[in-house]
Amino acid sequence: MKERAKTILLFLLVFSSVYMTSKLWIKLPDKLGNFFKSNEVLSASYELSDMISPSKYLLNFGNKNHTITYDDSKYDIWVNSKILLSSVLEDEFISVDEITKDQYLNFQEERSIVFYFPEELNTYILAKTWDVKSPNKVADAIPNIVEIYMYLGNGNPFFVFSDENRYVLVKGENIDNSQLKDELTQIDEAKLYDYYYSMREIYGIENDIYIPYNTDYRLSTIHFSNELVNQDDNEKRQLAVRFFNKNIDYIREIVESNGSTIYVLNKRVLKLNSNGTLDYFQALEETIEERNLYTSLITAADFITHKTSSQKSIYLSNIETIQSDNSKGYRLSFKYRIRGIPVLLGNREIGDYIQIEVFNNHIRSYKQLTRTEDDMGLSTRLESRSMMSSIDILDNNYDFLEKEYLTQMNKTKEEVGDNITQEVLGLVDDINLAYYDPNLKDQGERLIGVWAVRFNNRIYAFNAYTGNLVFER
Repeated sequence: MKERAKTILLFLLVFSSVYMTSKLWIKLPDKLGNFFKSNEVLSASYELSDMISPSKYLLNFGNKNHTITYDDSKYDIWVNSKILLSSVLEDEFISVDEITKDQYLNFQEERSIVFYFPEELNTYILAKTWDVKSPNKVADAIPNIVEIYMYLGNGNPFFVFSDENRYVLVKGENIDNSQLKDELTQIDEAKLYDYYYSMREIYGIENDIYIPYNTDYRLSTIHFSNELVNQDDNEKRQLAVRFFNKNIDYIREIVESNGSTIYVLNKRVLKLNSNGTLDYFQALEETIEERNLYTSLITAADFITHKTSSQKSIYLSNIETIQSDNSKGYRLSFKYRIRGIPVLLGNREIGDYIQIEVFNNHIRSYKQLTRTEDDMGLSTRLESRSMMSSIDILDNNYDFLEKEYLTQMNKTKEEVGDNITQEVLGLVDDINLAYYDPNLKDQGERLIGVWAVRFNNRIYAFNAYTGNLVFER
C-alpha cells in the first residue's frame, strides 16, 4: 500500500513538474524565443537558385491590358515557371531563331509573362542552377540574358530570351504551359491589379517601359534595425563560433574603444563593427589561376546557408570580376527584398547590404550591413495614404530630369531643340517600386516607399507619396 502511495505521489510530482515547465516556456522572453527562431532560419538551405529571381513581372492579358507585379508570393508564378523554363533549356528538339525588336514588342500584346532580372545572367549558369545537366543550344544562341518572355496564348508555346540588344525565339512542341495559362486567367478574371501602359503609348516616344496611370497599390509599413548593435557579448561570441566553427576558447577576442569587437583565429578575422556592419576575412591558401562562376556561386550559397541568417530575403544584384595578387575571382553583391519589393540602401560608403569576394571554392571576404526587419506584430499595416503613380512622378519631376540631362550632356535647351522632351523621356531606362532605407538609425528606422527611376545611367528615388527626391546615385 505504501509503495502504491509513493507511485501515485511520484506521478503527481512529475505531472506538476511538466505543467510548471510548460508555463515557464510559454512565458519565455522574446529574446530567447528569437534565438530559437534564428536557429530555425539557419537550418534552412539557401539554394543556388534562390540567388536568382526576377526583379519584376510583366503580365500581359491581351487587348492592351498589362500589369506589373513585384511580389510573387500571391501567385507563385516564378516557382512554377522555373520548372517549365528548365525543361526548355534541356529540350533537345527545340528550335532557335533570332527576331527583331519590333516582332518582340508585338508579342507583348499577346497573353504572356515577361520576367525582368536585376543583373545580366549567363544562360548556361542559369540552366545549371536549375539542375539542367546538359544545357541545349539556347545557351549558345544567346549567352547572356536580362529578360525572358513566355507566350501563354492559344497555340504552341514559345519563349523569347533577350539581352536587350538581341531577341532569340525558342519553340518547343513538348512543353506543357497549361498550369501557367490557368494562373494568368485567374489573375485576369479577378481584376485586382493596376493597369500599366508603355511609355510609347502614353508619350508617343521610343520607350517601352511600362508604367501605370493610377495605382491602388498599398505598401506595408516596414521598420529596420541594426542586428549587431543590439547584441550582447554572449551573442557576439556565438556568432564568432558560427563563422570559425571552433570553440570560443580557441578564438582571440579584442574589444576596441569605439565598441567594435574583433575575433581572430589563425589567418581568419571577424570584425563586428559598432555601426552595425560585419566584416569577415580569410586569406587565400593557394593561387586561383582560373575563375569559375558556377563554382563560386555554389560556394557563396553554401557560405550564406551556414554562416548568416539573411537568406530568403536577399538576391544577387551584381557580379564583378576581381583579382587579388595572382588569383582571379568574383565580387558578388546582394540586395534585400521586403514583401517582394527591393530595398535601396542610402549608405553610400557601404554600397550593398552584402558583398562576398569568392575565388572558386574559397571565400576571401564577406561584408554585411546587418539590417533586419523589425517584428511589428499586429502593428504591421498597409499605408493609409494614396501612392502617386509613376507617371505622376515623371510629370512632376520632368523639369528636374531635363536639367539633369542638360548638365550631363553639357548642352543648353536651345541646342537640343524641340525634341528635348522625347530625348529626356527616352533616357528613362526603368521605373520600379522600391523601399528606401536611409540607414540613419540603429533601431526602428521606417523605410520610405519610393519610385526608383533609372535615368541616363543614374538612379533617382522619388518619395512615392510626395514626389520629392530622396536619393540619387
